[in-house]
Amino acid sequence: MFGSFAPTPYDLRFKLLGIPVRVHPIFWLSSAWLAWSPGRLDIVAVQVLAIFLAVLVHEMGHALVTRYFDWQPEIVLHMLGGYATSMRHSTWKDIAVSVAGPGAGFLLLLAIWLPCELLGLLLPGSTLMHPQFNFEAMQNWPEAIATGTKGNQMILAAIDFSFFFNFIINVINLLPVLPLDGGQISREYWMWARPRQGMQICLKLGIATGGAVAVWALYSMSNRESLWSIGRILGLDGLFLGVMFGYLAYMSYEELQKSSRSRW
Repeated sequence: MFGSFAPTPYDLRFKLLGIPVRVHPIFWLSSAWLAWSPGRLDIVAVQVLAIFLAVLVHEMGHALVTRYFDWQPEIVLHMLGGYATSMRHSTWKDIAVSVAGPGAGFLLLLAIWLPCELLGLLLPGSTLMHPQFNFEAMQNWPEAIATGTKGNQMILAAIDFSFFFNFIINVINLLPVLPLDGGQISREYWMWARPRQGMQICLKLGIATGGAVAVWALYSMSNRESLWSIGRILGLDGLFLGVMFGYLAYMSYEELQKSSRSRW
């Protein structure tokens, strides 16, 4: 979404399952901004780690499928996200690479949800977006797991934020707007189904989808208590989504204009 980020001397570098990973400093800063909780740096740190795990697993999904298709990828985490380098494969292989990111994210979400269910940590009626915790269940936890109220708060903050962020990042990524994964899937499909007009169809779909989300965000900002507001449904800030999808819709519009001029 924000393009590539050049390496810096302050990048964190490591390998995971043989795949090189580079974490740009802007990733930590933007994650801290997203997770900010005044007066609770411990909660901020826990939520930043939750973001790190969610984004890393998402990109690892892309990278593992890319490597399966005989290309050595690299993962770069940067502002509010990241990317896994890849190459052009066939249409359906490229779609598989794009689907693998959200797929890995949803598997991580399931891996967090199931232990919570088995431990009795979630009350009946809990959802991924609005988990309700059984605080009495934590009273019997060993002290090594949670020491007192503050330890419990950090664990709950990590679980709660992991549910929220994993669900949101992977659902949003499936929307058919370039350069999101859904946009990549849309492009590959329409270029296969309608080779001459596929890219234009993809861009128009991206403009419509991005514009609709941006309008919804504007509506939500002036109708915060509405049952249909973004805050009530997704727990997200309307301004952030409005700016983000407005920008992506504009970028698709610009690309559509360029492609239309080049046809003439």
